[in-house]
Amino acid sequence: MDLRKKKVVATLVFPIKRDEVLLARKTRKIGVGLWNGWGGMVEDGETIRQTAVREFADESGLSSSASDLQYCGKVTFHNKKADGRKFDVEVHMFLLRKWNGQLKPNPEMKEPTFWSIQNLPFDEMMPSDKDWLPFVLRGERIEGEVWHGENQKFLLKPIEIQLSAKLDDID
Repeated sequence: MDLRKKKVVATLVFPIKRDEVLLARKTRKIGVGLWNGWGGMVEDGETIRQTAVREFADESGLSSSASDLQYCGKVTFHNKKADGRKFDVEVHMFLLRKWNGQLKPNPEMKEPTFWSIQNLPFDEMMPSDKDWLPFVLRGERIEGEVWHGENQKFLLKPIEIQLSAKLDDID
């Protein structure tokens, strides 16, 4: 029996400075303990871009503008919990090269660190990140699907990632 709920829509923002990307360790929810970009779920009445700006500010203390977000596509993650329940998260990806303020501590994201784009800590990231994140960090538009096993610790089958130059931008 499929216990799948309504698909969740979320965002991920990857701040870029020269040839580095700002990542932090997640302290809760999906990917706990792993390096990740900044983001979260779209709330009622928000656009995807508004969510990206809000979540980035909430988690980093930094401010940005929706117009400075470079849309890089979406990946739908099909996830499985330890109790067998399944849930999907459609994640919209953005690059951000301009922001203001100073990094501030946040209980959801710790150890913010700039990593060389050529030397990312893939062994401490979600198992699919090595397959799709390099495209995003190059500013390419992608569409994809990922099937994670229990608690997103392993892949259930090969991921499907396609370059998608025709993918429309989003609000």
